[in-house]
Amino acid sequence: FVARKRMEAALFEEKERAQVTLASIADAVVTVDTAGRIEFMNPVAERLTGWPLGEARQRPVAEVFAVVDEATGAPIADPVARALGEGSAIEAEGNVVLLCRGAESIAIDYSVAPIRDRTARTVGAVLVVQDMSRERQYAARLSNLASHDPLTGLLNRREFEQRVRATVEHREAEEGQHAVLYLDLDQFKVVNDTSGHAAGDELLRQVGALLRPRLREGDVL
Repeated sequence: FVARKRMEAALFEEKERAQVTLASIADAVVTVDTAGRIEFMNPVAERLTGWPLGEARQRPVAEVFAVVDEATGAPIADPVARALGEGSAIEAEGNVVLLCRGAESIAIDYSVAPIRDRTARTVGAVLVVQDMSRERQYAARLSNLASHDPLTGLLNRREFEQRVRATVEHREAEEGQHAVLYLDLDQFKVVNDTSGHAAGDELLRQVGALLRPRLREGDVL
């Protein structure tokens, strides 16, 4: 009896230590049983999904963790069910967005791995989710800087040439015609020489702002 009590106390202590550890890490952690029903979520997982553990427990994980492709919006099949079915770890492919309950969607990355007991029998799975919002925003800003002029916000010469090259290469496969219009700012040098480059920069910004709303979808300025 005493030995059993000691074993129960040791197991309880080990479980508490594990839960404290999971509660303190920065990633969201969700554990499920072999049927894909939620058993545990740490506070980060509750925050990301919008589901408190008390409501999420015993619900199918696909109901709480719904993900779509960021580019197309197409739903992504339940990765937890796939990991359980294949008996192997699964990682996110491409850019993924989590559909949060009662909040805006969040860019994420995730991985799922089966949980096995000492006999190698699968007893559930663990889902680990990272919030990638800042990283995706940073990558988007870098991409924008690489293809846009920092002064006017319009496409830069490099991006314009790439789009023209792509249009020429695919012109035979596409219907319709394309036109190129070259626009010169008359007496622009005079503005720079008499009022300074700051005035010339402001003129470029204003001209760009005037032309941008008049573009059709697919036009390039």
